[in-house]
Amino acid sequence: MERTEELLRGGLEWLLRSETGHALALATLLGYVLVWWRILTRVGYPGPLSVLMLVPPFALVMWAYLAFAPWPVRRELTALRKVQRVVHQAERRRLSA
Repeated sequence: MERTEELLRGGLEWLLRSETGHALALATLLGYVLVWWRILTRVGYPGPLSVLMLVPPFALVMWAYLAFAPWPVRRELTALRKVQRVVHQAERRRLSA
């Protein structure tokens, strides 16, 4: 138990005090933001919202919102399917007449 704590403390100290640790932490944060940017843009929300994912309370709210709110992409897809259905019905009527 003490050995694990010592290793964790040493790793955290390296991360906070070394230039390599700073670069690694910055690369990790940048990767985290880029992944969320990609997810948010794919579901139809603005990418800059991904910066909010760095703030823990906002991140929890965003997760819940993404899980339960209707996505803009889904609304657009539903609207396009309705238009497609109307076009097909009109085409069928035109061909049968």
